[in-house]
Amino acid sequence: MIWYFIGALAIVVLILSFFYVFPFFFGAPFEATSKEKIKKILKLARIKKTDKAVDLGSGDGRIVIAMAKRGAEAHGYEINPVLVYLSRRKIKQAGLSRKAFIHWKSFWNVNLKRYNVIVMFQFYTVMKRLQEKLKKEAKKSARIVSYYWKFPDWKIIKKIENIYLYKKK
Repeated sequence: MIWYFIGALAIVVLILSFFYVFPFFFGAPFEATSKEKIKKILKLARIKKTDKAVDLGSGDGRIVIAMAKRGAEAHGYEINPVLVYLSRRKIKQAGLSRKAFIHWKSFWNVNLKRYNVIVMFQFYTVMKRLQEKLKKEAKKSARIVSYYWKFPDWKIIKKIENIYLYKKK
């Protein structure tokens, strides 16, 4: 009986690690973004039908879906397979399979040059490294929106509460 308990506990620890421990090494742990914050993110990003937008660490796909509903071709990169599955399911249910795409992949391994809108909720420990990646890869005209965490060396163009808009330097 004790082995069943230990086995069940190990599974719970592994699942929680996917959501809260492993992400600290690659970005931020999953935290659902509220509808109010998503509206503010979209306002700063100024999403248009001609945009190719990306959410770095797309979680459950809320922001990707919201960008696609505004007409953008929206992509999300997520390393958690459970969240990828949930996101893809929500996209299909919303009828957005031609506008919204979730990739089971680390955004660190993707060249971001094709996107003119880049949205993220990452952790402070990766913001300097992410700033350097965007400096190399993002389009000069890219609108870059960060929720909560700031880039260490970039000037904030506009902000709404703790959501920041940047233009690439």
